[in-house]
Amino acid sequence: MQIFSAGDYLYRIRRFVRSHLFDRLAQDDYEVALPIPDCSIIDTEDAHLYYPIFKSEIDINKEIDWHLDLSTGKRFPARFAYDIDIRSGFFGSVKYVWEVNRMQFLLHLAFVYRACGDLKWLVLFCHYIATWREDNPYMEGVNWYSNVEVNLRLICWYFCWQILNVDDLRKHNSAIDEFIGDAWMQMICEHAEYSYVHPSLHFSANNHRVAELVGLFVAAAGWKIPHKKSRLAYAKKGLEKEILLQNTPEGVNREEAAEYIQYVNELFLVAAIVGKRAESEFSKAYDERLHAMANYMNAFVDSHYNYPMYGDGDDRYVLRPDAGGHFNNFKSLLVSFATYFGDASFKREGLVWDEKNSILFGEEGKKKFESLPCMPLQDGNRFFAQSGHFVFRKLEQDHETYMHFDAAPLGYLSIAAHGHADALSFILHVDGHPVIVDPGTYSCYMDKNLRDYFVSTLAHNTICVNGKNQAEQIGRTMWQNHYKVNVISCDEAAGEVTASHDGYAPEGVIHTRQVRYDRESDEFTITDSLLCAKNAVLEIPFHLHPDASVELRGSTAEISVPGCRRVVLELDSKLSYAVRDDGWYSEHFDDKVPTKFLYAKIECSGNTDFVTKVKII
Repeated sequence: MQIFSAGDYLYRIRRFVRSHLFDRLAQDDYEVALPIPDCSIIDTEDAHLYYPIFKSEIDINKEIDWHLDLSTGKRFPARFAYDIDIRSGFFGSVKYVWEVNRMQFLLHLAFVYRACGDLKWLVLFCHYIATWREDNPYMEGVNWYSNVEVNLRLICWYFCWQILNVDDLRKHNSAIDEFIGDAWMQMICEHAEYSYVHPSLHFSANNHRVAELVGLFVAAAGWKIPHKKSRLAYAKKGLEKEILLQNTPEGVNREEAAEYIQYVNELFLVAAIVGKRAESEFSKAYDERLHAMANYMNAFVDSHYNYPMYGDGDDRYVLRPDAGGHFNNFKSLLVSFATYFGDASFKREGLVWDEKNSILFGEEGKKKFESLPCMPLQDGNRFFAQSGHFVFRKLEQDHETYMHFDAAPLGYLSIAAHGHADALSFILHVDGHPVIVDPGTYSCYMDKNLRDYFVSTLAHNTICVNGKNQAEQIGRTMWQNHYKVNVISCDEAAGEVTASHDGYAPEGVIHTRQVRYDRESDEFTITDSLLCAKNAVLEIPFHLHPDASVELRGSTAEISVPGCRRVVLELDSKLSYAVRDDGWYSEHFDDKVPTKFLYAKIECSGNTDFVTKVKII
C-alpha cells in the first residue's frame, strides 16, 4: 500500500522549502522591541497561583521559562524553529513546553482581573504577553515549530481579549492602549500570517487543519489583521469543507481517537460561536453536522462522563481556564452544546455552568442554559453503523450497563496518524466505572517501546494473530496496509452486531466477532469466529481497570471494582486463561499505572469459534 501520493510528496517538498528558506528570510521582517511591564507580584515569596501542566504545574506568579520542559528540567534551544529536534527527547518533552506556551492560564488571569478590577492582574497579563514575545522572536525557538500551537494561542488570545473587554480598556487607559497597539496586536498579526502560510494539507490535513482554520477565522473575525476579508473567507470555506470531510454524517470523527473528539468538537463550536458574533454565520449543513457530532459525543460517554479511550489521547484542549486537577471537557461540552443549540437532550441531570462556558457564551448563555429542563440520560442502545461504533446501554435506577464495540476503520487519511490497531475491540463500564478497558495512549513520542505497546492489537480487547498488529506500524503516528472492517449485520433494537476485518489476511486468517446483548439477563455473548487457511497462533486478552480485582477459577473469572456491580466472565473451555500483571493503563497524557489482564494463547488450524459470556450481577 502506498502511503504518500504524488500530491503528498509535492506538499512535503513545498513545506520544506517554506520552512527552511522563506521562514529564515522572514525572521528579520518581524523584529519587535517591546517594553516589559513591571509587575509587583512577580517573584514575591507569599504570592502563588498554580496552573496544572499534565503531571506538573507552573506558578504564574513567578517568571515563566517559555522553553523549559517541566517534566525533565531540560530546555529547548533558542535557534531557528525547524532546526530543533523535537522527537528524540534530547531536549525533553516538547508537549510540556507547548502546553505552557498555549497560555491557557491567561484566561484565568483575565477572569481574575474582570472579577476584582485590581490593576496588578492586568499588568501581570501584559507582562507575560511581553516576555513571551521577547523570548520567542519570529521563527526562533520550538514554539514556532507547529502551526497548531500558533493557532491555539490565537484562539486563547481572542477570548482573553473578550474577557478583558480590551476595546473599552484602550479607550480609558493610554498605557494599555499603547502596549496593545505596539505589542499584542503585532504578535496577533504575525501569528495570523504564520497560520495562513503554513497549512497542513494532504496526509496531515486532520485535526491540525481544523485548528489552523479556526485560529485564522477567529483572528480575522476578531481583529484588523492584514487581508482580513480574504483570510476570513478562506478560513470559513475551509471549515465548511473540513467539518463534512472529517466527521461522518452520524457525527463520528474519522480520526478514530476518542479523546480528540472533545478537542475537535470544541474547535468547530468555537468557530460557530465567533461566526455568529462577527455576523459571519456558517451554513445549515455545518450546524447540522455539528449537532450530529454532539449527539455522538452524548451517546458515547457513560453516566459518569467516562468515555471509551480508543485511539490516541493527549489531554489537548482548546480552552482550559480552570486551574484545578484534570478537566473533563466532555462534561463541559454537553453544557456548551445544550446552550448553543438550545437542546435540552444534552442537559443531563447534574450538569452545571462552568468558567469555560462563561467565556464562550457570557451571562446570556448562562440564562439560556438554566432555562432548559434537565433530561435523564437516554436508555437503550445507540448504533452508529455506518461509522462502525456501537453503544450498548441499559439504565435502571442507579445502575448502568455500558459497552462500546469498535468496528470502525483504523483512522483518517493515508497514515491514520492517531488510530490504534483495535478492530473489533470492546470496553465495558458498569454503574459509571470502567471495568474492561482500552489501555489508552501514554505518549506519542517519548518512549518508543511504550508507544508500540499502547497502539498494538495485543493491548486491546480483540484477537491478536501470530504476535502481529492488524496493520503495519511504520512510525509512531504512521500506519500502512490499513485493515478493512465489514459490518455484516446489526440490529439496534435486538442488541446484536456482527462484524469482521481483514487485517490478518496476509496470515491466512479472517476474524469475525458477534456481540449480542440480552437486556433482561444483563448478559453479553461474544462469539469470535476465525477462518484460518493455515496454522496460526491466537492471543486473546481482556484488559482490566487498575481498580479491578479478579478471581479466576477454571473457565470463570469474577471481576470486582469498588462502587459497582460485579462482572462474571464465562470463558470458552477450549482456552486456558491466566491472569497477567504486566499490562499498562494510561488515563491521561504522560501518566501510566500497571494493571492486570486476562490472557489466553492457543495454536489453531482450520476454522474455530470461541464464545465468551459477560454477566453483570
